[in-house]
Amino acid sequence: MALKRKRSGVGLDMRTFRGKAGRYLVFRTATGSFHVFKEVEAKEAARDCGAKVEANTREMWKQVWERKKRAKK
Repeated sequence: MALKRKRSGVGLDMRTFRGKAGRYLVFRTATGSFHVFKEVEAKEAARDCGAKVEANTREMWKQVWERKKRAKK
């Protein structure tokens, strides 16, 4: 049986691009697929994900992060 060589490394490239509508975070996989994420304001994203208390960005994300962690248990 012939053995196939395995890919080494993670094979995931990441770059940021600035477009007319904002910034984009783009990942390219080892198989050539592209995945794009648009940058948004961090507090706006925390509110959208369920932060209840208006605070600094770190505290808002901490409450969202901890609630998700508790929900998994």
